[in-house]
Amino acid sequence: MQPLRILLGAAALAASLGAAAQTADKPTCTPGPRAQCAGADLRFANLVGKDLQGANFRGANLDRADLRAANLVGADFTDASALAAQFGKAYLAQARFVRARLVGADFESARMSKSDFMQADLSAANLSGAWSIGTRYEGARLDSADVQETKFSTSTFRNASMRGTKLRFAVFSDVDFEGCTGCPVDW
Repeated sequence: MQPLRILLGAAALAASLGAAAQTADKPTCTPGPRAQCAGADLRFANLVGKDLQGANFRGANLDRADLRAANLVGADFTDASALAAQFGKAYLAQARFVRARLVGADFESARMSKSDFMQADLSAANLSGAWSIGTRYEGARLDSADVQETKFSTSTFRNASMRGTKLRFAVFSDVDFEGCTGCPVDW
């Protein structure tokens, strides 16, 4: 029985050392204004109400992170993963989410003027009650998203997809839907 315990203990030690080595390869950062968090692992991070203005989250993993009411003005989430992340009531003016994976993310009542969601995947995301002024959704996927009561003004949805998107009481003012699949017609 003793040799089995030794083998199991050695295997557990090797596994924990391997996990530590994998974690050591990931960049670390201290989230704050203009923080350099490119490629960082921030899964499940609690960033509620934080000032993250101008922070660099390019390629970072923010899956299930909580960024509600955060100041994300000018933050860069290009190529980041933020699956089921919380951005409710966040201030996202001029934030960049180019090619970001935002499936199931919650942007309820967020302010996202002049933000860029070009080629982002917002499938099943919640944007209800958000203000989206001058925002780019070119080539983005908003399939099965909830945009009820969202105000879209001077935004572009060129070549985007909105199949099965919940549109009730959404406002589209001076919006470009050229080449958009499933977008509202004659809005």
